[in-house]
Amino acid sequence: MQQDRYCRNCGQELRPEDQFCTGCGRSLHATAHVPTPEADVPVPPSPQQAESGPPSPPRATEQAASPPPQPPQLHPGKLGQFRWPLFLFLGSVIVASVLDAAADPASAGESVGFVMGITLVRGVVLLLNYVPIWLALGGLVYLVARLLGKKPPFLQVVFDWWVTVVVVIPILLSGLLGLSL
Repeated sequence: MQQDRYCRNCGQELRPEDQFCTGCGRSLHATAHVPTPEADVPVPPSPQQAESGPPSPPRATEQAASPPPQPPQLHPGKLGQFRWPLFLFLGSVIVASVLDAAADPASAGESVGFVMGITLVRGVVLLLNYVPIWLALGGLVYLVARLLGKKPPFLQVVFDWWVTVVVVIPILLSGLLGLSL
C-alpha cells in the first residue's frame, strides 16, 4: 500500500521515484514524511540513492537556511603566539653569555659557581642592552607599517620572525667575538 508523501520544507507532494523535492530541491530523506502520525519520521535514503554518490548541489533556499560552518577560532593566549621569538631571543642571550664567560681569561681556573655567576651577570647585561633595541626596532617597523596604511598590532610586529632574527644576530656575534678576543 503506497501512501502519499509530502516535503516537510515546502509541502510539495512527492512521487515515489523522486529523490529530491521538485518544489524546493531538498533531498527526500531530509524532507519527506508520510501524513500519518505513526509514520511521521524522516525517510532514510534508499540503497540506490546511497550508492549513487553525492546528491546534486543544494539550491539557494537550502544554503540560506543553514550558514556554512565556521572553523574554530584558536586563542593561544597573550604570550602563546610569541613563544618562539621569545625562546630564540632568550636562548641567544644564554648562548652568548656562556660563550663570553668561557672566553674570559679572568675566569680561567675559577670555580664553576664563579663562572656561572659571571655568565648570569653578562646575560642580564645583554638583556638590558638588547631588549630596548628590540623594542625600538619593532616600534620603527610598526610606524612604517602605519604610514603605509596597515594597522598591525604592535606586539605582533615586535615579535615578527625577521625583527627577532635581526636582534638575535648581534647578540650571538657579541658572544662569538668574546671568544676571539
